[in-house]
Amino acid sequence: MGLDQLIHSLSLQPLAGEGGLWAPIYRDESSNAIYFAMKSPDFSAWHRIPEPELWIHIAGSPTELFTIESARLHRTILDHNSITATYRVPPNTWMAARPIRDWSLQVCALTPAFSAMTLASRAELQGAFPEINELPDLFHD
Repeated sequence: MGLDQLIHSLSLQPLAGEGGLWAPIYRDESSNAIYFAMKSPDFSAWHRIPEPELWIHIAGSPTELFTIESARLHRTILDHNSITATYRVPPNTWMAARPIRDWSLQVCALTPAFSAMTLASRAELQGAFPEINELPDLFHD
């Protein structure tokens, strides 16, 4: 199944601010999950949320997931055809992502449920982490 069919069948909609496309899977008072897709050249801009977030790659090309943990840049390749199909982003961690080729689809699950998102500006992250020389330019500003 191609991305256009998935967009239609999952009712994916643009995610304002962050980028990408999303649709809810479920939400209750203690947790939630969404489908999240990216079609190149679109991406998930640098952001953080107060909850831990589990990324599960389920279709398309691999996803390049970036996090800043302990003031260091981490790059994780998520691919449903490998043992690295999942990654748990710790709470309050800056993260960004992009498909390696055409598009990618993942499930993002949070416990507790999503409460808020903070988008980062280029100047904010460069100022907070001057030691990271190769910060991926994944900003929508």
